[in-house]
Order: sequence, then C-alpha cells, then structure tokens
Amino acid sequence: MARRTKEEAQQTRERIMNTALDLFCRHGLAKTSLSDIAQAADLSRGAIYWHFKNKDELFASLWEELCAPLAQQLYACIDPAEADPLGRLRIFLREALHQVSTAPAHRQMFSLMFSLESMEGETHTLRTHMREQAQQFFRDLEATLNNAKQQGQLPPHTNTARCATLLHCALDGYILNWMHFPERISLEQETDFLLDNLFALLRQTGGMHA
Repeated sequence: MARRTKEEAQQTRERIMNTALDLFCRHGLAKTSLSDIAQAADLSRGAIYWHFKNKDELFASLWEELCAPLAQQLYACIDPAEADPLGRLRIFLREALHQVSTAPAHRQMFSLMFSLESMEGETHTLRTHMREQAQQFFRDLEATLNNAKQQGQLPPHTNTARCATLLHCALDGYILNWMHFPERISLEQETDFLLDNLFALLRQTGGMHA
C-alpha cells in the first residue's frame, strides 16, 4: 500500500511538471500561475503545494529533471584526465541536439531558456536561476576548450573564450532557425554537418582570425 502511494505521488508530480512545462511554453512563465497549472492538470492547489512550495521551485525541478543529466556529460569533458575532450564535447553536443530535435520536453525547455525577456514579471530568484544556468554553460564550454588546448587538440594560440562564444551562438542560432523554419532545416539530419564544420573551424583558426 505504501509503495502504491509513493508511485501515485510520483505520477502526480510528473503530471504537474508536464502540465507546467506545457503552460509555460504556451503562455509564458509570467502569465502562468500555480492555480492555472492545478486547473489544467485537474488537481487541487493543495496537491501542487504538496510537491512544490512555489513556481521557482517547480521550474528548478523541471531544469534538474531535463537538463542536469546532460550537464553531467559536459563535466566529463573538463576532467584533466580526459584524453579526448573535443571528442567528448562532440558526443555531448550531438546528444543535446538529438534531445532537442526528438524530445518535446527538451525542446520546450530550450524554448523557455530563450525567453528571458518574457520574465519581467517573474521573481528575482527565477530570473537569477535562468541566467546562472546560461553563464555556467559558457564557463563549462570554455573550460572544456581549455582542456582541449592543454591536450594539444587545439592550437596553442586558441582564444577559448571567443571559441566558446562561437560554439554557443552557432548552436543556438541553428536551433532557433530550425524551430522557426522546420521546413528548411532538419536538425537531426544536419547535426553532423554542423558539428563537423564547427570543430574543423576551431582546430584550424583557434578563434584568432578577425
């Protein structure tokens, strides 16, 4: 009986999170309340508050559920003992692009990460959380490229900060164009082409060309 109750609680939690993600993407974070989520999920407000004390905690849980497992793969690229950080990074980026292109929940979360401007009505905690996650990704990307430079996979003169920005902007731009013009771009089919050319550019120039 206790096991069934635990399973039911987990199912309710997942139902809340799935509903919240859908509403956040359709109406925006600022215009979605916990009451809206409860109504859409056909649950009481009490059920929502039993699992999450506020919207900040709910969003943070969504992030942990969807993005934290992928982030763990990036940490392996930073490890000085990793002999092939660029290879690891390519595997990580390919998996991330695959998740965005094939898993609706990951695509929705990515869309939310691009809607910081719609968060004016949100709490400082939630805005700060979103920005910290974006900044952490930049730092991890740069640390990975520094590791690759130390391993001799990139030219000694490589400007890793510039290269991290190049990678981030190129990937974000490709995904955004795919989301807006899916008839022109197949993200799943273009992933290898995109990564092959980006990594070739990094190896050849090290981000130093004007």
